[in-house]
Amino acid sequence: MKKFVNVTLGILEEDFELAYSVLVDFDVLGMEEKFDTIIVSFDENKWNDDVRKELEDSLKKILPYAKIKNEETILDKNWVEEWEKNVKPIKISDNIYITPEWRQNEIDAKIKIIINPKMSFGTGQHATTKLMAKLTEDVCKPGQVWIDAGTGTGVLAILAAKLGAKKIYAFDNDEWSYENALENAKLNGEDDKIDIALSTIDEYAFPKADVIVANMFFNLIISSLDKFYNSLFDSKGKLLISGILIYDEKELIQKSEDAGFKLEQVLHEDEWCGFLFKAIDKNNK
Repeated sequence: MKKFVNVTLGILEEDFELAYSVLVDFDVLGMEEKFDTIIVSFDENKWNDDVRKELEDSLKKILPYAKIKNEETILDKNWVEEWEKNVKPIKISDNIYITPEWRQNEIDAKIKIIINPKMSFGTGQHATTKLMAKLTEDVCKPGQVWIDAGTGTGVLAILAAKLGAKKIYAFDNDEWSYENALENAKLNGEDDKIDIALSTIDEYAFPKADVIVANMFFNLIISSLDKFYNSLFDSKGKLLISGILIYDEKELIQKSEDAGFKLEQVLHEDEWCGFLFKAIDKNNK
């Protein structure tokens, strides 16, 4: 029977995106996020001392504290069954659930977002996705134009489409995320409303929009506030932000207000924050 090696990496949650920028260059079969941990799965024949050293060296160039905490060899059957067993439908509200494709028949909800994460991406379990989904439910109105910056599995873009947005522009700089988001949009029957691009946030040409959702790490959001504002100014639109730890809450609010946004709501879950801002006229604060 085929064997795999699960390699457990010690990585702070706020640095997951940086870690993924390294892991994308390795021949991995899948990844699972846990608290301050990423579990990476390799084919047993693709994991050896040379690959271990290359991975450690590559990670430490950008994350000096990162380390391999554990290695576990497992059988194909156990690996797949255990992973699928642990991926459960997630309740966002009384009306909204996010569920993996193989468990969709277990729930009855007004809005059911079905995803097939291929063992590489989140399924709505992370606090930041929940916070953004709750804000999306509150904000979305029929006929709006949305932008999902850093779309990942495409969950928020799909939710906006199901809530009535007429057009959603989504992008991600990770090719796995891009392919996964395309698949999930089609799986939910919303691919005609969602335009997904493979792009970095610096390269992406933001169209005019009514709402932008940005579930990204702090530095990327701060450096993109002017782009967000220019996209939303005409409609005096809404900016939904997450991926921010409570330790950065005050700075995020201050920099967003400096960029022309007015804070309307803050949500918290665990150590994470979700923000709702409105674009206003900078000259009439």
